[in-house]
Amino acid sequence: MQKAAEPAEKVDRTAETEYTQGGLTFDGTELAFPTGDKRTSTILLRQSAPSEMRVGQEYEYTIDVINLTKGDLQNVVVNSENFSNITYISSTPPFTKVGQDDLAWLIGDLPAGATKTIKVKAKANALGTATNCLSVSYANVLCIATNVVQPALQLTKTATPELCGTCDEVKLTYEVKNTGTGVAEKTVIKDTLPAGLTTVDGKSVVELNAGDVAAGASKPFTVMAKAAKSGTFSSAATATAYPGLTAQSASPTTVVKQPNLTVTCDASSKVFVGRDITYKFTVKNTGDCPASNASIKAPIPANTTFVSADNGGRVEGGNVVWSMASVAAGQTATVSMKVKPNGIGNAPITATAMATCVQPATTNCATAVEGIPAILLEVVDTIDPVEVGGETTFVATVTNQGSADDDDIRIVLTLPAEMEFVSCDGPGPKATVNGKTVNLGPVSDLFPQQKAVWTIRVKATGSGDVRSQWSMTSKQFTKPILETESTTLFK
Repeated sequence: MQKAAEPAEKVDRTAETEYTQGGLTFDGTELAFPTGDKRTSTILLRQSAPSEMRVGQEYEYTIDVINLTKGDLQNVVVNSENFSNITYISSTPPFTKVGQDDLAWLIGDLPAGATKTIKVKAKANALGTATNCLSVSYANVLCIATNVVQPALQLTKTATPELCGTCDEVKLTYEVKNTGTGVAEKTVIKDTLPAGLTTVDGKSVVELNAGDVAAGASKPFTVMAKAAKSGTFSSAATATAYPGLTAQSASPTTVVKQPNLTVTCDASSKVFVGRDITYKFTVKNTGDCPASNASIKAPIPANTTFVSADNGGRVEGGNVVWSMASVAAGQTATVSMKVKPNGIGNAPITATAMATCVQPATTNCATAVEGIPAILLEVVDTIDPVEVGGETTFVATVTNQGSADDDDIRIVLTLPAEMEFVSCDGPGPKATVNGKTVNLGPVSDLFPQQKAVWTIRVKATGSGDVRSQWSMTSKQFTKPILETESTTLFK
């Protein structure tokens, strides 16, 4: 770039200095822009060039650009205007041609108090004076930045995967996270629980106020719920936030299983007094998970005395109790107890099977306690021997030596040929006589230790050692009980 020499009076000599370097004498000039006073100006330009140079000889000079302020300057441009008798060869940083005749150095941003030096190589074109006039400009821009954000919601939900029994609680956890930028405002989590599942305070909808959630932050919540029945429960939760943000969780599943007990009783339908009664109880878990802390309780029947129990059964306050750690699904457990009846009657019993979080199950059975009748027939004659023509009396005694009453007691007396029936006194209907056969009774309800006594008068009609025959039957003893009584008859 060349420009013709112009009059020297164009040179700005606002501030001039002179110094020597490397055998050359340099002139320096500077100017503060825009006021000329450094105290009130923004930029100081300072040029240093040799004070004398031969025609066509290449020389170097510098331009210092100094920020006089405490703030950064933007878009700083140094302009070379009105230069004459100079050819520009190169510069650092490079110059830019502006229009047809001017040059410019684009400095860009200049930090507070900083200096930017421009190194220029040039040569003079002809004898005379070579001049270069500079100006400077900057264009600071007032900017304001607004962050553009986009919050985003992420919602996770977990649930207890499996429970055994509706007494245990289901743990539901929710965590809402802002995975975007900016604040998610007025965040709310909502979960409509499936039928049969409610919170512990009876609500069917979970609603959680998470408030404002900052970018990258998360908020966790825990809710306890209860199932009203066994089954499979699953639901997805949703999260909403201002403005118009939504997220949905997965649908975790909770399987609630339930143990269920049945119990049966097995006992003899009948025992006799003096024999022990054995009651056997069988509990079964018909549910689909273990019945924990299982037990069976059976009261000792009235009018009986406890004898023993197997499998660790113990007496507690009039009951026999068996404890079992657990009864697995589909499994059974059997226990038994013995009691001794104290008398005749019915010995009913009710057993109850129980376990944690299981509806109790009951069973009933009974054993009839019966006695055994034992009939003893005794016959004696009051006079023996008996003179022919005289009389004797038979005393027939029936004693119930057993533990139960007997009924329909009958005696058939067969007299020998040498005897003749005279009269009879005793319980029941009047004796009937058919020849030598005398029918006594029947007698009803002969209770234990009770006696029935007949007195029968007979007359000796012949002599000899004779035998009277006695045959007794009853409801219990249908096969006759036989008795004979010998009597001596003489003349």
